[in-house]
Amino acid sequence: MKTRQWFLVLSLKKQVIILVLLGLSFLTGCATPSQNPYLYTGAGLGAALGAGIGAAANHRNPWKGAAIGGLLGTAAGGVAGEAYGRSQTPSYPQQAQGYSQPAPQDTYQPQLY
Repeated sequence: MKTRQWFLVLSLKKQVIILVLLGLSFLTGCATPSQNPYLYTGAGLGAALGAGIGAAANHRNPWKGAAIGGLLGTAAGGVAGEAYGRSQTPSYPQQAQGYSQPAPQDTYQPQLY
């Protein structure tokens, strides 16, 4: 039985529950705004590589292999990208010795009456 036929056979209550859970799972991806950019890069590269390997590995049904490989590649690539991003230390430009700028002076003088 195909997935679409299987879904249409379900009762309306089960269909609504599945669609609500699917929608909530998509929204949770947007819940954390401060994501590491390496996470997205790793997930994208992992998805592409996983889909390619999955399609090549499953000769009987390459679409199924690509879907499974893409999902596994996305998860693995996202985890690897996040780990790589956390290992990177932010680089701050170092000032040359003797060429530091003086601290700005506060020019505001309150008037006392």
